[in-house]
Amino acid sequence: MPPGQGDQCIYCQLIDNPQQLNLVGETENFYAWLEVQPRAKGHTQIVPKEHTESVMELGPSEYHEAMGLVREVMEKAIDGLGADGASITMNVKEAGGQMMPHMYISVFPRFEEDENAGTPTGAIFQHREDLQDESKLHEIKESMKSVTVDFEEETIEPDPESQKFKEKSVSSEENGDEEDERLTSSDRESFEWV
Repeated sequence: MPPGQGDQCIYCQLIDNPQQLNLVGETENFYAWLEVQPRAKGHTQIVPKEHTESVMELGPSEYHEAMGLVREVMEKAIDGLGADGASITMNVKEAGGQMMPHMYISVFPRFEEDENAGTPTGAIFQHREDLQDESKLHEIKESMKSVTVDFEEETIEPDPESQKFKEKSVSSEENGDEEDERLTSSDRESFEWV
């Protein structure tokens, strides 16, 4: 079993027993639960049901699904709790503040009466004069532009130990090991109706 999964991942342990979660939302692939050690009233974590180490591992449709759930939680905080705003954080890798080996997106409802009301999450970073020089900005820009990002939808088979893989195997056996005849979006685009 890959590191961070099963007994080693606290979020995987929680997901194995969803009845213990304080769920405020759910989609096919994600849970939204109240943080048990909240930093704000209604502090919620958006967490994939399958072990995923980073938001960088999500494909476009999963990312879209997660962000839809984030939006739903924000509306529930504003309309249901009377929050005056919300802050969303996605911490990637340890240097980026990721505290769990399982991907999560945090929603922090914000209230005008709170001591830190109006303070943007970016306020934790001090201004860096050494990075304001025009030549330094150009160097940083060119380094970032040199990377090509291909955020296309791709088919990724689930890990054989995952619940999705097990469900897919059972479904295939029940159908006599026949291939799934459903059309993918790329198949539909190339299919000609006569």
